[in-house]
Amino acid sequence: MLDRYEDFTRLISKINKNIQRIKLQETKKYGLIGSQLNFIYYLGKYHQLSFKDFCNVLNSDKAFVSRNIKILKDKKLITTNDNAVYQLTSKGVEIFKLSTKRTEEICNMIYIDEIEKDNFYKNLNEINERLTMIGD
Repeated sequence: MLDRYEDFTRLISKINKNIQRIKLQETKKYGLIGSQLNFIYYLGKYHQLSFKDFCNVLNSDKAFVSRNIKILKDKKLITTNDNAVYQLTSKGVEIFKLSTKRTEEICNMIYIDEIEKDNFYKNLNEINERLTMIGD
């Protein structure tokens, strides 16, 4: 049983490292870091978000969100309206489109078919739910 534990934790760790490596390569193209690309992704997905919305979707604290919003505003990738709702600028929309296209290309390289992908995410979610219940 311990071999399974070691395999599982080692594989999850390796997958995470590979994702971070690829994310770093891709975000460098836009002069961003991975966490900033997450802001662009969610704004592209939802079209507009409040500060509180960012905290919720990113599961992050106010200082982290505030810091990254400032950077993205300084880079002219996001803007805010009178109601303190953030939106992507045209430059931000372009990065969103390019990065989501690239993400889709990468995902297509690692999955054989849609059924395999659906099963993978179903199993991963189930594992996460079970791990979350332990110790509660």
